[in-house]
Amino acid sequence: MSNQLKDSAIIQAFKHMQVALMILGSEGQILHSNHKTDHLFGYDEGELIARNICDVLCVESLAELNAFIEPPAVDTLIKKIAGRHKNGDLLTLSVHVTIWIDADQGPQHALVLRDISNELKSEKLVRDELTRANNAIVGAYIGVFEYNPVEDTVIVSDIWRELLELGPSDDVDVQVEWRGRVHPDDLNAALEPIRLCLEDTHERARCEYRLRSRDGSQWRWIRTDIAVSQRDEAGQPVRLSGAMTDISDIKATESALRSSVEQFRASFESPVIGKIIVGLEGEILRVNEAVCNLLGYSTEELQATDFQTLTYPDDLEEDLRLFAQLKAGKIAHYEMEKRYIRANGAIMWGHLTVNMIKDADGHPEYCVSQIIDITERRRLSELKSRFVSTVSHELRTPLTSVLGSLMLLSSLDDELLSDEVQRLLFIAQRNGERLRDLVNNILDFEKFSAKQMRFTLSQKQLVLLVEEAVMANLVAADISGVRCNVICPDRTVRGFVDPKRFEQVMANLLSNATKFAAKGSSIDISVIEHSEAVRITVTNRGDGIPAPMQAHMFEPFFQASPGTTQTNGGTGLGLSITKQIVEQTGGEIGFESIPDETTTFWFTVPTEDPGGSSTH
Repeated sequence: MSNQLKDSAIIQAFKHMQVALMILGSEGQILHSNHKTDHLFGYDEGELIARNICDVLCVESLAELNAFIEPPAVDTLIKKIAGRHKNGDLLTLSVHVTIWIDADQGPQHALVLRDISNELKSEKLVRDELTRANNAIVGAYIGVFEYNPVEDTVIVSDIWRELLELGPSDDVDVQVEWRGRVHPDDLNAALEPIRLCLEDTHERARCEYRLRSRDGSQWRWIRTDIAVSQRDEAGQPVRLSGAMTDISDIKATESALRSSVEQFRASFESPVIGKIIVGLEGEILRVNEAVCNLLGYSTEELQATDFQTLTYPDDLEEDLRLFAQLKAGKIAHYEMEKRYIRANGAIMWGHLTVNMIKDADGHPEYCVSQIIDITERRRLSELKSRFVSTVSHELRTPLTSVLGSLMLLSSLDDELLSDEVQRLLFIAQRNGERLRDLVNNILDFEKFSAKQMRFTLSQKQLVLLVEEAVMANLVAADISGVRCNVICPDRTVRGFVDPKRFEQVMANLLSNATKFAAKGSSIDISVIEHSEAVRITVTNRGDGIPAPMQAHMFEPFFQASPGTTQTNGGTGLGLSITKQIVEQTGGEIGFESIPDETTTFWFTVPTEDPGGSSTH
């Protein structure tokens, strides 16, 4: 066969090979390329012939390509080189170059080309995935290890060593170290996953155990996950991979949660206080035995109803209003006294406390209600109120007659009465007035307690009312040897008050200030407007209020100990009534006291109408 025929046959075979091939001449011109090469670079068949290799490979010359071959070798694999597609896109190629000398045409090159762009992308994805996995392991502080059961050897990661508090220079047998640190009671449990995987009963297994700290001061909880990572030709496990994590914080949280649940369960099952778990629509989800005893229903009967059905109709509106505010997040909890309908139809008064329980996202989930039976307390309170009211009214009528008679006698000509009789009349009249004030205070207190006090508010020039109250207190001030100063930068300030009750507030505060002021000192009364209210203060100089007593000043029937101040009588209701009047007419009240210096009682009067006439 002639050489021409041989070359023709080689070229035909060359063109049909399923890899990208090309042959270069001595000047770098492309002598032959097959269809795979044409397709690789985006050319039509034959279009690459006579082009220079620099048109499709990113090299400056054929000499640069030759430089990859190190003599005496005649070929090389260029693992990564850039190629150029016809449309200008860059390709990442792997090129195997072979050089030989043709007797007629000189040096020639054969190139086998492969597009490795997708392979590189895949490798990058794998590398990125490995990087993320490694970052996750490091971030989660997971110790990784591999166990070879055939050779009984272990390879551990740096974090695994850190979990055992082993430094880089600590040359220890990690298996011996680990076994010696596992709690003796937990060693079998710690080894169980390895046994399960080696016996081929489990592909993966987990255990939790206690591990002693290196200094022996504490026990930490460890969780280990183990899986079969390699098998031999017979299918037997020859390599186990594991991950070790410190779960001490999780265990502590679980313990605290269990304790909290036990405490809640113990509290919920209280034999004294009725407990109900209520859904967001009022349905009863769970009850304790105490509430069943209180209301006379079985657990099943209560869980088949809702709190609306159990509530006395007259009390339902207020309960629903507060319940709606609780669900809307406007209040954190609420308390009220309400009536319940027992199974036998009887009415039970209960003190209700309701708290909202929210889920992890802060959304309302259910409510926990506590009910205490106050039926007997309410009955006794009503009896006491009726008794006090009756006694007070029975005292008021004859007392009015007695005081009227005393005043009439006092108005007679002095010559008709001896000095002794006049003295006795004065004493009787003063004590009668004290008794009248006592009865009035008791009646007022009962009205406030029963929410029956009525106020009629109107806008008044406040400094005039203050000055009237000061004038009414002048006699008491003269007797105590003190004087009163009214401070009012703006006499036009006005506020909404019930004039009669305002006079009562001022009388109580001025009376207290007068009683406890140092003799020869002055009482300062200021009237100053602040934003939406007028602030009125009454300041006296004296012993002040002892710190232990300050928290009780507005409590009913509370009086300062005679041993701490001057001896002064009274019912102990004045400041309590004063607080009720101020707050129920839209104001606030308080005091500041510095022992042995000054005591200031203050209250505010609204400048906007808080609601006009109202019954409280």
